[in-house]
Amino acid sequence: MICPKCSADTRVIDSRPHEDDLGVVRRRRECVACGHRFFTQEGTVNIAGMRAKRRRAQAAYLARLDPAVRAARVAASNLRRDAKIEAEETGRPLAKVMRDWSIVPATRRRPLKHTSPPFPTPRANERSVTTPE
Repeated sequence: MICPKCSADTRVIDSRPHEDDLGVVRRRRECVACGHRFFTQEGTVNIAGMRAKRRRAQAAYLARLDPAVRAARVAASNLRRDAKIEAEETGRPLAKVMRDWSIVPATRRRPLKHTSPPFPTPRANERSVTTPE
């Protein structure tokens, strides 16, 4: 954590759970350089729970699919896998093997448009040449 006063590193003096909210920790910190003391409230994210929830949602979605659609998806996936193996064994490009087998390539996700500025932005409490004083 960075000191809001001098932008130096800080250390934790005291840490305890917040009274109102579960999963939030209230920490008392002290700056190593200037000695400034302040409080932070830090939350945690349950990654394992989020992944389990995503798996359950995907399983429920697949269970709702028509069996014919599900079988077609599995067959297409197996065909693409076999084409990839064929391309690796023969040394031919995968696109050529898929074209020869009349397989439509899977669509790829397009990258998001670059929305951030072209220069790195400083953290909120750091001084830099791009931020006025």
